[in-house]
Amino acid sequence: MSRLYKGFLLLSSSSSPPLYERVYLTLRASILTGEVRLGERLVESQLAQQLDVSRTPVREAIRRLQQEQLITADSPDGITIVEISLDSAIQLYDCRIALEQLAVESACRRATPAQIQALKQNLVASGALSDQPDDSQTLKRLELNYDFHHLVAQSSQNPWLISLLDQLSNQVKLLRLQILQAPMDVDAIQQEHWQIVDAIVLGDAETAKQHIRQHLELSQTRIVSVFKRHNYRPQPSQLACPRCGSHRLRKNGRRQHRQNYRCKDCGRQFLTDLQPES
Repeated sequence: MSRLYKGFLLLSSSSSPPLYERVYLTLRASILTGEVRLGERLVESQLAQQLDVSRTPVREAIRRLQQEQLITADSPDGITIVEISLDSAIQLYDCRIALEQLAVESACRRATPAQIQALKQNLVASGALSDQPDDSQTLKRLELNYDFHHLVAQSSQNPWLISLLDQLSNQVKLLRLQILQAPMDVDAIQQEHWQIVDAIVLGDAETAKQHIRQHLELSQTRIVSVFKRHNYRPQPSQLACPRCGSHRLRKNGRRQHRQNYRCKDCGRQFLTDLQPES
């Protein structure tokens, strides 16, 4: 948590964002960079103490992060990072495939020379990292990968698409942190990215759409294989109340090796089998 506190000090040196915004940005960055580990419990009172603020801005930041589906409350005084299920991962990539095809089609018509140059520079930087097969470079490669897709979205000149894809990108970052132990096929990803950029340079929308669809479908397939190989367990956010169908559930103890949940909407309690972790 010390890095979280230092990040807040860095943000607080700027006079522009209000206090609650700085707290929100600090927590959000700590989650999306992996400084807060999956499964680590965040307690409102402790966060307020570590950041040297009252609980009010922390509470507002938590509310916003819950709205963005980055964190979930599984007890009255604890918050954890959302873990993404296999079904959610597939749906997330289905959305990306649809939206990024629109983005790259528009980029073929609207990308500026400066934006095309930025895409090329991104791939050059990524290629330089590819020559360094060091695990410490993994996060840098991931960040450049996110930047590449963000640059494609920006090149569409469509603010609605940019906003929607930024929201999806947050979930993709969570997913990647969740399956970070899976090896990346760096060379294949690099080649796929260059194919997309070459099509944008030529203004060939159909080819660009085909390449980005194939690229994301391959990523989706790789992620599905990781889930199946590691047998990730379902999380409360993917469970549903048998009475009202709500996903707003709270853990309520264990009984005979089964997890008990209480529905926050209708109050129904029910048991589920505990699934083994790999």
